[in-house]
Amino acid sequence: MGASALLLTVAACGGNGTVAAPVSSGPPPSSSTSVSSPPPASSSVAPPPTSAPPKSRPTQGVPPGDTAPAPGQIDASALPAGYPHDVTLAEGGSVVVIQAEEGGCDKISAKAGEQTAARVIVLVTITKPPHGQMCPMHVREISLPVRLAAPLGGRELVLKPGP
Repeated sequence: MGASALLLTVAACGGNGTVAAPVSSGPPPSSSTSVSSPPPASSSVAPPPTSAPPKSRPTQGVPPGDTAPAPGQIDASALPAGYPHDVTLAEGGSVVVIQAEEGGCDKISAKAGEQTAARVIVLVTITKPPHGQMCPMHVREISLPVRLAAPLGGRELVLKPGP
Protein backbone atom coordinates (compact mmCIF):
# COMPACT_ATOMS: atom_id res chain seq x y z
CA MET A 1 0.00 0.00 0.00
CA GLY A 2 1.43 3.31 -1.00
CA ALA A 3 1.97 6.25 1.34
CA SER A 4 -0.74 8.24 -0.45
CA ALA A 5 -3.36 5.52 -0.01
CA LEU A 6 -2.38 5.04 3.63
CA LEU A 7 -2.66 8.75 4.32
CA LEU A 8 -6.04 8.87 2.59
CA THR A 9 -7.28 5.95 4.70
CA VAL A 10 -6.06 7.53 7.94
CA ALA A 11 -7.59 10.88 7.05
CA ALA A 12 -10.92 9.25 6.21
CA CYS A 13 -11.01 7.62 9.63
CA GLY A 14 -10.70 11.00 11.31
CA GLY A 15 -14.47 11.12 11.70
CA ASN A 16 -15.08 14.76 10.81
CA GLY A 17 -16.96 13.95 7.62
CA THR A 18 -14.35 15.23 5.13
CA VAL A 19 -11.61 13.35 3.37
CA ALA A 20 -8.40 15.17 2.56
CA ALA A 21 -6.79 14.87 -0.83
CA PRO A 22 -3.87 12.46 -1.05
CA VAL A 23 -0.50 14.01 -0.38
CA SER A 24 2.33 13.04 -2.63
CA SER A 25 5.99 13.79 -2.46
CA GLY A 26 6.21 14.39 -6.23
CA PRO A 27 5.67 17.61 -8.09
CA PRO A 28 2.56 19.54 -7.12
CA PRO A 29 -0.48 18.86 -9.26
CA SER A 30 -1.75 21.57 -11.54
CA SER A 31 -4.98 21.82 -9.56
CA SER A 32 -5.81 20.63 -6.09
CA THR A 33 -8.86 18.53 -5.54
CA SER A 34 -10.63 17.73 -2.33
CA VAL A 35 -13.24 15.11 -1.90
CA SER A 36 -15.93 15.68 0.67
CA SER A 37 -18.63 13.34 1.80
CA PRO A 38 -22.24 14.45 1.71
CA PRO A 39 -23.56 16.00 4.91
CA PRO A 40 -25.20 13.49 7.23
CA ALA A 41 -28.93 13.21 6.78
CA SER A 42 -30.78 14.76 9.65
CA SER A 43 -33.22 12.40 11.21
CA SER A 44 -35.12 12.71 14.43
CA VAL A 45 -34.67 9.84 16.83
CA ALA A 46 -37.91 8.99 18.56
CA PRO A 47 -37.86 7.05 21.81
CA PRO A 48 -39.22 3.53 21.60
CA PRO A 49 -42.94 3.30 22.32
CA THR A 50 -43.86 2.21 25.82
CA SER A 51 -46.86 -0.04 25.92
CA ALA A 52 -46.61 -1.45 29.43
CA PRO A 53 -45.56 0.03 32.77
CA PRO A 54 -42.07 -0.88 34.03
CA LYS A 55 -41.81 -4.12 35.95
CA SER A 56 -39.60 -2.63 38.65
CA ARG A 57 -40.88 -0.76 41.67
CA PRO A 58 -40.33 2.99 41.63
CA THR A 59 -37.81 4.44 44.04
CA GLN A 60 -39.87 7.48 44.98
CA GLY A 61 -43.50 7.84 45.88
CA VAL A 62 -46.09 5.15 46.39
CA PRO A 63 -45.56 2.12 44.13
CA PRO A 64 -48.40 1.14 41.77
CA GLY A 65 -50.98 -1.00 43.54
CA ASP A 66 -49.90 0.14 47.01
CA THR A 67 -51.49 2.83 49.18
CA ALA A 68 -50.04 5.30 51.61
CA PRO A 69 -51.06 5.12 55.26
CA ALA A 70 -53.25 7.96 56.53
CA PRO A 71 -51.40 11.05 57.75
CA GLY A 72 -50.51 10.62 61.42
CA GLN A 73 -51.13 6.86 61.34
CA ILE A 74 -47.42 5.98 61.63
CA ASP A 75 -45.40 6.46 64.82
CA ALA A 76 -41.68 6.06 64.07
CA SER A 77 -40.48 8.16 67.02
CA ALA A 78 -38.84 5.15 68.72
CA LEU A 79 -36.56 4.44 65.75
CA PRO A 80 -32.96 5.69 66.01
CA ALA A 81 -31.57 7.98 63.32
CA GLY A 82 -30.73 6.12 60.12
CA TYR A 83 -33.53 3.55 60.46
CA PRO A 84 -36.02 3.35 57.58
CA HIS A 85 -39.50 4.72 58.14
CA ASP A 86 -40.97 5.09 54.62
CA VAL A 87 -44.05 2.85 54.60
CA THR A 88 -46.66 1.82 52.06
CA LEU A 89 -49.49 -0.69 52.36
CA ALA A 90 -50.00 -3.54 49.89
CA GLU A 91 -52.67 -6.19 49.36
CA GLY A 92 -55.44 -4.06 50.81
CA GLY A 93 -53.45 -3.15 53.94
CA SER A 94 -52.57 -6.75 54.86
CA VAL A 95 -48.89 -6.16 54.08
CA VAL A 96 -46.82 -3.28 55.44
CA VAL A 97 -43.94 -2.53 53.05
CA ILE A 98 -40.98 -0.60 54.44
CA GLN A 99 -38.82 1.04 51.77
CA ALA A 100 -35.18 1.11 52.88
CA GLU A 101 -31.63 1.65 51.71
CA GLU A 102 -29.21 -1.07 52.70
CA GLY A 103 -25.51 -0.30 52.41
CA GLY A 104 -22.31 -2.31 52.50
CA CYS A 105 -22.54 -5.29 54.84
CA ASP A 106 -25.49 -3.88 56.81
CA LYS A 107 -28.61 -6.05 56.67
CA ILE A 108 -32.07 -4.64 57.39
CA SER A 109 -35.01 -6.82 58.39
CA ALA A 110 -38.52 -6.23 59.67
CA LYS A 111 -41.11 -8.44 61.35
CA ALA A 112 -44.53 -8.07 62.87
CA GLY A 113 -44.69 -7.63 66.61
CA GLU A 114 -47.72 -7.17 68.82
CA GLN A 115 -51.00 -6.65 66.92
CA THR A 116 -54.03 -5.35 68.82
CA ALA A 117 -57.33 -3.76 67.82
CA ALA A 118 -55.77 -0.30 68.32
CA ARG A 119 -52.22 -0.68 67.01
CA VAL A 120 -49.69 -2.81 65.15
CA ILE A 121 -46.02 -2.91 66.09
CA VAL A 122 -43.40 -3.63 63.43
CA LEU A 123 -39.85 -4.35 64.63
CA VAL A 124 -37.07 -3.08 62.36
CA THR A 125 -33.56 -4.47 62.83
CA ILE A 126 -30.27 -3.33 61.32
CA THR A 127 -27.51 -5.91 61.66
CA LYS A 128 -24.01 -4.45 61.44
CA PRO A 129 -20.95 -6.46 60.36
CA PRO A 130 -18.21 -7.35 62.86
CA HIS A 131 -15.71 -4.54 63.49
CA GLY A 132 -12.93 -4.54 60.92
CA GLN A 133 -14.79 -6.54 58.26
CA MET A 134 -14.23 -5.27 54.72
CA CYS A 135 -17.52 -4.25 53.11
CA PRO A 136 -18.44 -2.89 49.66
CA MET A 137 -19.29 0.78 49.46
CA HIS A 138 -22.66 0.61 47.70
CA VAL A 139 -26.29 1.20 48.53
CA ARG A 140 -29.19 -1.07 47.60
CA GLU A 141 -32.81 -0.03 47.65
CA ILE A 142 -34.89 -2.78 49.20
CA SER A 143 -38.50 -3.41 50.18
CA LEU A 144 -39.26 -5.13 53.47
CA PRO A 145 -42.75 -6.69 53.32
CA VAL A 146 -44.35 -7.54 56.68
CA ARG A 147 -47.57 -9.56 56.57
CA LEU A 148 -50.14 -8.65 59.21
CA ALA A 149 -52.72 -10.96 60.79
CA ALA A 150 -55.45 -8.56 59.57
CA PRO A 151 -55.43 -5.43 57.37
CA LEU A 152 -54.08 -2.33 59.11
CA GLY A 153 -57.28 -0.35 58.56
CA GLY A 154 -57.45 2.60 60.97
CA ARG A 155 -55.03 1.11 63.50
CA GLU A 156 -51.86 2.96 64.47
CA LEU A 157 -48.63 1.57 62.97
CA VAL A 158 -45.72 1.75 65.41
CA LEU A 159 -42.18 1.19 64.13
CA LYS A 160 -39.69 0.15 66.83
CA PRO A 161 -36.10 -1.10 66.74
CA GLY A 162 -35.96 -4.88 66.89
CA PRO A 163 -33.60 -7.16 68.73
